[in-house]
Amino acid sequence: MKEKTSILLAADENYSRYCAVTILSILENTSKPEKFEFYILSPDISRENLHRIQQVCAQYDATVLIIPIDLKLFKYLPAFQKHFNLNNYSRLFGPNQCHNCERIIYLDCDIIVLGDLNDLFKYELKGKPIGAVPHVQLPYEDTFRKNFHINDEDIYFNSGVMLIDTISWRNKQYGEVVLEFCLENASKLHFADQDALNAIFWRNYCHLPGVWNVEARLYKEKLLGLPENEEITERMKNPKIIHYTGSDKPWLSQNYVPMRHLYTYYSQQLSQRFSWLPSKQEPQKNTIQSILKFAWSCLYFRASYSFRKIVS
Repeated sequence: MKEKTSILLAADENYSRYCAVTILSILENTSKPEKFEFYILSPDISRENLHRIQQVCAQYDATVLIIPIDLKLFKYLPAFQKHFNLNNYSRLFGPNQCHNCERIIYLDCDIIVLGDLNDLFKYELKGKPIGAVPHVQLPYEDTFRKNFHINDEDIYFNSGVMLIDTISWRNKQYGEVVLEFCLENASKLHFADQDALNAIFWRNYCHLPGVWNVEARLYKEKLLGLPENEEITERMKNPKIIHYTGSDKPWLSQNYVPMRHLYTYYSQQLSQRFSWLPSKQEPQKNTIQSILKFAWSCLYFRASYSFRKIVS
C-alpha cells in the first residue's frame, strides 16, 4: 500500500465550493496527486456538492471522505467573528476520526496552495505534537499573553495551517483538552479555538517555515509602509500557501484583496473544467474603485506614521 498524504479540512455547505478551490490548488501543484487523501469535516455538505468534490479528486486519482459533524457539540462555544462559524471547532475532533493516519495536515478553506504539500507532510516535528507557522506583526499577542497569564517566550501561531501528529493528539486527548479550555475561557477568547490552541501548545509546537502560511494581509501591510523584517520578506518572496485571513475574502469582498488573482484563477478552473459555478458572481479582480480607496488609505497611513515618528 502506497503511503498517503492526508489532508483535513472543515467545510459546511456554504463553504463547499471554496473547499473545492483549495483542493484543486493542492492537486494542481504536486507531482504526486494520487498520494492525496482528503477528509472533510462537515455538518451538512449536500450529496450534489460531495459528488462535485469527488469529481475533482477523481481527475487526479486522489480520494475524499466526508466526516459528519453535529454542531450541537459546540453550541456553548463562542463564534463571534463574522467570518467564523461553529464548524471551525470540528477540526479539533478531526485527528480522532482519521484512525489510519499517523499525521495529517489541517487547512482552512480560505487558502490557495502553491507548493507541493508532500514536502510539508514530511516535515520533521522534532518531537512536538503539532507544527504551525508563527504569526508576524500581530499586536494581538500582547493581549493574548495578558488574558491567559502567559510569560514564557514563544510566538502566537496561526492555526489555519497545522501539521498534526495524530497519534500524539489521540493519545493525549488534545481535542478534548482544547475544547475544555474554550469552555472555561469563553469570555476571553478573541480568535476562538485558535487562542485555545496557542495556550495549550505554547512552547510545545514546532515552528514551520513561514512560506507555508503566508497571510495575504502582509502584501497589504507592505504597501501601507509598515516595517518589514527579513523573515517577512522571505515569506512573501516565495509563498507556498496564500491564506486570506480576516473578513475580506477574495470571493466576496469589494475591498482591495491582495493576491486575489490566485483565488480567481483556481475558481475559474473549477467553473470551466468541472462546471461548478459559484452561487453568486464573485469579484474577478480588484476594481479601480477598491484600488483607489486603498491607495488613499496608504497615503494617509504613511503620512500619519511619518508624522508620529517626527513628533516622538
